[in-house]
Amino acid sequence: MRVLAADLDAVARRMRSVDGVALAVHEQPDLDAVGAAAGMLDLFGQLGTPATLCVAEGELLPFEESMLPSDAVARRPPAPGETLFALDSGSLPRLALDLGDWRGEVVDIDHHHDNTRFGDLVLVRPQASSTSEIVCDLARALELTPGRAAAIALYAGISFDSGHFRHTSTSAATFATAAWLAALGVDVTAVYRELYERRSPGAVRLEGRALAGMRTVADGRALIAVLTRADYAASGAADHEAEGVVERLRAVDGVDVVALVKEQEGSPRVRVSLRSSGADVSALAARRGGGGHVQAAGFEADESPEEVTEWLSSALARLLSTASS
Repeated sequence: MRVLAADLDAVARRMRSVDGVALAVHEQPDLDAVGAAAGMLDLFGQLGTPATLCVAEGELLPFEESMLPSDAVARRPPAPGETLFALDSGSLPRLALDLGDWRGEVVDIDHHHDNTRFGDLVLVRPQASSTSEIVCDLARALELTPGRAAAIALYAGISFDSGHFRHTSTSAATFATAAWLAALGVDVTAVYRELYERRSPGAVRLEGRALAGMRTVADGRALIAVLTRADYAASGAADHEAEGVVERLRAVDGVDVVALVKEQEGSPRVRVSLRSSGADVSALAARRGGGGHVQAAGFEADESPEEVTEWLSSALARLLSTASS
């Protein structure tokens, strides 16, 4: 991997020289992806460069209405001649975008340790808390200051992907960046309430169903919870309202790894979120075509929730047996 300073300088120079930009984020985008995209849109706007966030039809962008300009999102592939800035995605196939026969320059900006370095220009910093933090580094390298709306989105991205400054990726640089954004006008209390306290009654009922049905595996060192379509219907919760359940599972004392198996409408049938206190769950996710961070990863499968849970039980037992040997 290239030296960080050189990467920042190279990407900053490319941002200043590019004529047209398409941004892309990973499939099923989270707040870090959206925050990073909002920040990049703001920076390109200040540079006078047309930029659009391109996503596939049907992809849900969390907090899209409050974090992204209304005219900045397009449900299309990049246009001919546009440079694609891929944000927060470990590989090209994971983008929330059907590239079809598009060919062009790709700039890869990410913080996942398993990133495949797929870009023509690569800025990958696994030690960063989030891709939003890296976008803040780019802003400072460009000597630009994000506008207030972009600053809020970037702070939200950092907060989300760092577990609100709890994950091991949180560093002194992360706190310094958060302080920098707060000084730009981010109301950190308001952001916290919006992200973590504005939950619907259905979301609370859904969490209760997940926690009530959780099962222990690997001699009590791992927990698996399952949410089926019936659970969503009974609780009145939307699909995205399962966010945060896996973190609640991780709070259980004495547990090393947790998994949340979520049944989805359509295909793939199941999505799995994994969290750990040390074991490399990204390696486990990679075995099923997924990926992520060492302590936070996920994958998708077309099997039933029961079949995936059975596979997870065996896989987690092997993973934790190896980790303790």
